[in-house]
Order: sequence, then C-alpha cells, then structure tokens
Amino acid sequence: MSKELGIKVTLKAALTLDGKIATASGHSKWITGEAARHKVHELRNQNDAVLVGINTVIADDPELTVRGIENGNSPVRIVLDSKARIPENSRIFQNDGTPVIIATGNKALSRKWPNLPDLKILTSPTATPEITWILSELHKLGLKSLLVEGGSFTYASFLKSGAVDRLVLFIGPKIIGGQEALSWCGELGVDQLDQALQIDISSITAVGEDWLIDAKIK
Repeated sequence: MSKELGIKVTLKAALTLDGKIATASGHSKWITGEAARHKVHELRNQNDAVLVGINTVIADDPELTVRGIENGNSPVRIVLDSKARIPENSRIFQNDGTPVIIATGNKALSRKWPNLPDLKILTSPTATPEITWILSELHKLGLKSLLVEGGSFTYASFLKSGAVDRLVLFIGPKIIGGQEALSWCGELGVDQLDQALQIDISSITAVGEDWLIDAKIK
C-alpha cells in the first residue's frame, strides 16, 4: 500500500528477547547497546522522515535527530497526536531548523502551538488519523521514505494498514518478563494462528551485543 502512495515505510523497534519495549513501570532505557543505537541514527539519516506516537513522546521525550553520523541530516520529525496532547516543552520542538509535523484528529481541542517556523499541523478528517491518510499527506509534502520508531499502538496501526515495507528489529539480550510489561506490538486482532502476520526474514546480524533482524511482511 505504501508503494501506491509513493512512500517507503520502515518500521524499527528495539525489544528484549521476550518481546518487551519497556518494564511495567514504563522504564525503557536502554534495551539495546551503543552499536545498535548508532545503527538507528544511520537509519534516521537514510530516511526523509521519522515518526512516533504521542505516548512515546510523553514517556521518553525523544529528540529524533541524527547524531554521530558524519554529514548526517536529521529527518522531518512527525508525531501522531490525535488529541493534540504533546507538551510544549517537548524536545522535538527545539528550534534547530528541522521541520516538525504534528498529525491530529478532527476532535482535538484547539490549543496554542510553539512559535516555530518549521512547524506544520495536519488535521485528519477523522478523530484518529488513519495511516493511509498520513502517508498520502506526507507524499504531498514530497517525502519519499518514513522510519516508524514507536510505540506499541503506532506499530500495530502501521502493521494493520499493510503499509510496512521493511521491518528492522533490534533484539537486546535481556528478559523483562511479566504480563504488564509493554510488548513491542499492540493489538492486531489475531484470534487464530493462521491470522498471524507472517514475516520473511532477509538477514539476522550481530550488532555489538545485540541482534538485528531485517525482514519484510509476506
């Protein structure tokens, strides 16, 4: 589907051996080591835009910039924020010349936004922005590649949409355990195993102390 919209979508996640991206208390730094985190900056540098959901911004306050890459360029920063809840002091609002896009729903309350020259607010025709609508809007803006970096609900939304071209999963040699710890992928509506998404693994590579699985959805 993303090919039809002219934008390539890569979904990247860092998870433990038991598929968790955070403890029950929400602690998530760091699941992977420095080599894997450097690889993430390479991925950002290779994409026109990077996207996260509002829960990731509230929990982790990421910068979503490219660091440690020679002549690297930070991608356009995008946040899915249906209700326009993003704090004004979030680090993605740093005035560093990198564009920021906030995608809200049509039921979001009006609010004051930071006075940034490179800030764009996209309002969806639905209460929760649909993935196909988001990709269509990004394509209109001339963006051709998108890196999706979380969180759990956002990953599930993209996977259910059928828009993911590539999966990049960093597996850290850790086990969190427990039913309350957050799994990397949210609800997909799978009741039977034959409904599960099947992936085609292209490669499994050691990255420092971690493993990188590069795959596609069959």
